This record gives sequence, structure tokens and C-alpha cells, in this order.
Amino acid sequence: MHRFGWAPLAGAALAASLSSCASSSYQAGSGARADLITAEQIAHSSCTNVWDLLRKRARMYNYAEDRYGRPRFITTKRGASTIALAGSDSPMVLIDGARLSDVAALRDMPTDAVESIEIQSGINGTSSQGTGAVAGVIYIHTKEASSSSSS
Repeated sequence: MHRFGWAPLAGAALAASLSSCASSSYQAGSGARADLITAEQIAHSSCTNVWDLLRKRARMYNYAEDRYGRPRFITTKRGASTIALAGSDSPMVLIDGARLSDVAALRDMPTDAVESIEIQSGINGTSSQGTGAVAGVIYIHTKEASSSSSS
């Protein structure tokens, strides 16, 4: 009687399941980014400030406000980490390359001043900004900076 080994079959099943977990929104070489909010999308939104726009469009994060509706913090929806690092659940927010220390300023920033918003996942954020961006990075590009860099 011949015994059938399950190890090769299990390895193939694992490889197939891991490859199906890959993000379908990323297409190599296409240039299309699912994590970019363009000026046209911002203009067509009904939001008047960046905080509301992010709450509406960047659904991978939780947005906490105090009882008066002021922004308090942004955290990931991925759950608790096995290694607790200070600030590891909050994405890094950069406005024209400068790090924003208080997310309450996003409510005071009008969407009319924003050219685009780019959202990077934790792994991409870590590779571009270092270990302080394990929860991702939110890049906010203003129209003022975009116009000054093109001239």
C-alpha cells in the first residue's frame, strides 16, 4: 500500500492562499493608485475640511473626536499589535513634508487648499519614513506648495 504525503499538497495550498491575499488594487507599472485622493475627487466631495474628507475617503483608519466634535486622534483598524510601541497605531501625517503633531489642525484646513492626499500603508510608510510610520503615512499636498514647486 502506497502512502500519500500531504506535505507537498499543503505547501501548494498555502502558496495559493497567500498569493490570493495580495491586494487587487495594486497593478505593477500601471501608475494607478488606489490610495490617492486627487484634486478632482476633492472638488467633487461635499467636505469643507480635510478632517471630514479623510473620515469619508480614508476608511482604513478610525477617527476619534471629543464630545465637542474636535479631532483627537487617528488610529488604524487593524487591531492591537503584539508589540506595543508608542504611537504605533497612529499614522504619520505630513503636510507638504512637515510632520503634523496635532490632528486637530486638519479640521481647520479647508479642502480648497489641498491639491491631493496620498495614503501609504504601514509597510510602505515605514520604508519611506522610517519606524515612526508603522501605521502608515498620510501625505497632504497643498495647492500653494504645488504651484511654487512647478514655477
